[in-house]
Amino acid sequence: MRRVGVALVLAVAACGRKSLPVAPETVRPRAPATLAAASTPEGVRLTWLRPLQYSGGQRMHDLDRFLVERAPGEGAPATFTRVATVVLEDRFRFRKERRLDWVDRDAKPGERYLYRVIAVTRDGSRSPPAGPVAIQYEAGKGAP
Repeated sequence: MRRVGVALVLAVAACGRKSLPVAPETVRPRAPATLAAASTPEGVRLTWLRPLQYSGGQRMHDLDRFLVERAPGEGAPATFTRVATVVLEDRFRFRKERRLDWVDRDAKPGERYLYRVIAVTRDGSRSPPAGPVAIQYEAGKGAP
């Protein structure tokens, strides 16, 4: 009888906190907002706003990085390849500023490109892509 009591206590204590199952699509990040591309003397500058919530509407605290992907702007379907990983530094994670930017210094003048950006959490959950945004890179454009 004593063994049954000990087993019952262990079973109840080991259960932990229970909650309803959560669908994976509700805990993935929302897509970055307002993706834009501009020609600058340094390259193609992409700007976007980081998401603040998961797709399910809960506030997000574990955003880790962004994947920047590029495809040639001509032909269909577009085949995107990763050109950068923009990691969020700890000092940026809790700032109110949401705007991020990245410059594609490998863009060739006169070439047309498509870009998209994907948000990724620490556990690897990915947002739907923001974009694509199209641009024909003109090296002489933009402020110096």
